[in-house]
Amino acid sequence: MDNTNERQNIVRIYTQHNQFSRLRAYYLLALSIIALSIIIGQFLVQRHLREQESDAHIVNMAGRQRMLSQKISKLILLINRLNTKERDSLLKELASVNTEWIENNTSLRYGNEAAAIPISKSKAINRLFLENQPVFDSIYFASNRIYSQLKNGDKSSYPFLENDMRTVLKHEPIFLRHMDSIVYTYEKLASGKIVKLKRTEYILFGISLLIIILEVLLIFIPTTRKVNETLIKLIKSESDAQQMSKEIGALYASLEESYERISGITLPVAPPRLIAKSDKGGNLYYVSDYYLRSFSHEEQRYKTIANLFGLAGEAADDFNDQLIDVVSNLKNWHKELVYSDKSGEKRHMDIHIIPIYNQEGEVDVLQVFAADMTPRRLAEQDMYKKDRAEIERKVNEQKFRSILVLEGQEEERKRIAMNIHDGIGQMLTSLKFQTASIDLSKTKETEQKLLDINKLIKDIIQEVRIVTFNLKPPVLSDYGLVAGLKNLVQEIDKLSNNRLIFENITDFQQRLSPKVENNIYRIVQEAVNNAIKYANSPTVLVSLEHNTDELILTIKDTGVGFESKSTDLFHADYGHGFLNMQERATYINGKLLIESKPGLGTIIKLFVPLKNKPGNIAI
Repeated sequence: MDNTNERQNIVRIYTQHNQFSRLRAYYLLALSIIALSIIIGQFLVQRHLREQESDAHIVNMAGRQRMLSQKISKLILLINRLNTKERDSLLKELASVNTEWIENNTSLRYGNEAAAIPISKSKAINRLFLENQPVFDSIYFASNRIYSQLKNGDKSSYPFLENDMRTVLKHEPIFLRHMDSIVYTYEKLASGKIVKLKRTEYILFGISLLIIILEVLLIFIPTTRKVNETLIKLIKSESDAQQMSKEIGALYASLEESYERISGITLPVAPPRLIAKSDKGGNLYYVSDYYLRSFSHEEQRYKTIANLFGLAGEAADDFNDQLIDVVSNLKNWHKELVYSDKSGEKRHMDIHIIPIYNQEGEVDVLQVFAADMTPRRLAEQDMYKKDRAEIERKVNEQKFRSILVLEGQEEERKRIAMNIHDGIGQMLTSLKFQTASIDLSKTKETEQKLLDINKLIKDIIQEVRIVTFNLKPPVLSDYGLVAGLKNLVQEIDKLSNNRLIFENITDFQQRLSPKVENNIYRIVQEAVNNAIKYANSPTVLVSLEHNTDELILTIKDTGVGFESKSTDLFHADYGHGFLNMQERATYINGKLLIESKPGLGTIIKLFVPLKNKPGNIAI
């Protein structure tokens, strides 16, 4: 039966561990996806901003190409009309404009890293540039020929420049139309990128919203269900505690019987005396003086053995018949009888009737022996009363402890309910309102609300972790006592303003039974919480060491301390905490010592045996 219960406990712990592990995995996966969606969204936005910046450069440069082509035409017309001195200045400007014009055209067609202009991958843009290239080349080469001939000062060449001038003026409008088409195409592509980015952002927003809904369905609702199940288990533990009280009562009853047996063995027994003799029919012919002095009455006459025991009439006849049947079967008659002596007091007499046989093997004489058991029985009754009083005291003490356990469970349920109502409940309500207030048409406001929702989800997960951590720390069942205590100290250190330190002095790594590890963990948890809550200790040290026989845990604080005695386990400030700790220590055959003085802090030491001694539970 014990093995079956143990296997069931192991299966239950393993199942709970898998459930909490699955919830943690879902939570980490959801956070990872949300983080990934935020990173992807930022990457896309940044890339789009860079592309918009480059598109702005391209549009600006394309517009400048239009201006430069018009300037080339203007300069050529002016050069033809001005004198030599003014013409030289315009020639230099024409050369500069030609140079910038060809560089811009090359950058637009083939890209320019220095100017942050990428190579165009649009077939429409490349096609427009390809169509525009002959027009560009005609203007550029005609302008260069005009510049080269006029630079040399060859005045006779003016008539020959008219063809090049007509070429420039003829192709300039065509070039402007082509550049207008190119700029329009660039603007269209940029608008398409913006639409694509908006679509991508809506998709990422939908994914984030879906993840939040899945977190509510797969994490928060199962967690709430697990908390409810835990509350149900706490209520069930109340009935288990009552059942335990009944079992302890039965145990004390068995101890009572043991005390009675022990008292019967240890008290002295009075020696038996011959008090009467009779024939084989039970008719008396001898009664001892001892018996007559103790039990004889003036009006009483002893005729049969039955009369010795205060029997008369039909009852005496029945007794004699039974006696004759017993001795006829070659057996002795034995029984302890209670009847009154001369003074009327009850006397406990141990009676033996032994038959004496003649030579033919027949019953000849019946001898009656009696031993006075009264002192022994009175002593047993006195011991029974004392044992009964001790048992009642222990039962009352156990009832008091059971009440403390039930009160502790009730306080734990209230604390969990308050944590759920004030913490998780309000956060979930806020999450509901935040989600309901999302307006997809307001992109910036929606992004901010998503960030707020993500932070709120993290806070809810943290609150759930605190509640589940206090209920059943998974580290304790997974990795053992040392890891569980270390994690406990680290978590409380993070959540409180106090400094908590954990030391494993002798590098203890042994695994103990789940019940022992759980009770040690709860004792340390209670001691640390008392040090933080009541002792106002800025520093709490939890140290662990062991030898071959026992494990020693020390919880030391530097708080206000209190007046205490070695047997005083109840304190006004600490409530029933010390008594609960003592009960847990006793349950695992441990020993709890508490030392404290006002202003000097408190030291709590727990000694737990590592070897299974007689009477101890298995560890």
